[in-house]
Amino acid sequence: MSEADGISLSRETLGGTAAQFTMAAIGFAGTVIFARWLGPATFGGVYLLFAVAKIADRPMNGWSLAAKKRLSESDSLRPPAFGAQLLFNVLWVALAVLAVVLAGDALRAYTGLALAPVLLVLLLATESTYETIESLVQGRGRISAATWNDTLRSILTLPLQLWFVALPGIAGAGMVYGLAVASALTLPIIALFVSARPAIPSRAFLRSLGDYARYSIPTSVLGTTYDRLDVLLLGFLLGSASAGFYEVAWKLTLPAVFVADIAGRGLMATVSARHARGEADSGNESGNRNGRGIGRDVSNTISYAGILAVPIFFGSLALSESLVVTVYGPDFRSAAPLLIGLAGYRVVRSQSGPLMQAINGLDRPDVAMRLSAVAVAVNLVLGVLLTLRLGPIGVVIATIVAETLVYLGGLHVLRQTVLGLAPISRPMVEQVGAGLAMFAVVSTARASVSVQSWVDLSVLVSVGGVVYVGLLLAVSPGVRHTLEEAVRESFPSL
Repeated sequence: MSEADGISLSRETLGGTAAQFTMAAIGFAGTVIFARWLGPATFGGVYLLFAVAKIADRPMNGWSLAAKKRLSESDSLRPPAFGAQLLFNVLWVALAVLAVVLAGDALRAYTGLALAPVLLVLLLATESTYETIESLVQGRGRISAATWNDTLRSILTLPLQLWFVALPGIAGAGMVYGLAVASALTLPIIALFVSARPAIPSRAFLRSLGDYARYSIPTSVLGTTYDRLDVLLLGFLLGSASAGFYEVAWKLTLPAVFVADIAGRGLMATVSARHARGEADSGNESGNRNGRGIGRDVSNTISYAGILAVPIFFGSLALSESLVVTVYGPDFRSAAPLLIGLAGYRVVRSQSGPLMQAINGLDRPDVAMRLSAVAVAVNLVLGVLLTLRLGPIGVVIATIVAETLVYLGGLHVLRQTVLGLAPISRPMVEQVGAGLAMFAVVSTARASVSVQSWVDLSVLVSVGGVVYVGLLLAVSPGVRHTLEEAVRESFPSL
């Protein structure tokens, strides 16, 4: 029996989304400050290093997905899962030290950061280790607790980064130092939420992890390569300044997938627990009920996963240049078309992300790996061709095409596997309708208002938010019911 089987997805999603917004506000403030302070080239170089670190830590992440999967199946597996993860982390960081000794010069040239090799190892030993332990907490179904602890890490990160960057001679490296120190300080706290002491895993348990990890590690590598391929390609083909333009557009659209990401993490744990329980019941009435329950959970999740992505997309259509110039300054004007493209990508990702999480929960990491491989191949080939022909927007178009293929592939697999999956629902139609109305109102207001300051921009964004939320609450009983249920479960005394 697993604790994850009894979690409330709506409660965990509400709590986790609130934490994500807090983190986003802090992270957004940081990107505005550092983009203006460091300029596109240095700012882009730091994020090129972050992208390389995310590729380098994918084996750690993929192993943590295997540990998360096994941990979610039974509470008794927490100690060996925790121990196996710590052992893998130590071994991987040691290998990374050897790798940067050999490839240090290339890393310095690519990022423009003199200390890039040291900074990369530092990120793996702190931030990446933190994220693997957080994954184990998510395996318990405690998505909200994990996300709020990550919020604490963000609260510590920004002032530490400001302090390090302000030191003479530190510059962009200070962003890495601040993140590393904050991760190290909060690592013991997130470890407490695993609710287990690490234990030496048995050979049988390691084989069980290996059976899953042989797919989850390549999937993680492919998935993150796909996620960060845009900025990596821009850095290679067009230079660090283009990567900086891309990164500010990426950050502005990040809230679009908050609900999808948080709900998807909880969905994976819930589907995994249902699937583990239903394996013994396969072929009988109980197994059929379990399959319908999984289909219902997936349908409910994707119905509301795009509730933030839709208004952010329509808002970007109406206010793209005003947003990037007002927030980041005129040096980042070239990011405006990227903002629209990435907002469109987030809409597709808000649907495909939960589908992939459900596939992982069904113990089919092989399927997730194949879909990720297709996405990377399509994105790489199209990305190079379109970037050379169209400039930075080309790589965004390639990403939208690749993500659409992931969505269609994931939907096809799940419709063959579970019962009662509904890819299109009334709440989705209501969200798009409210988004279109918001776009019409904001575009009309924008035509008569010259955006000269944060105040002007805030007024337009607020008008759009009021129109979208107001219409959605007025026309959508499903949204009202889901919100009331999540609030009631989060605050039972109300």
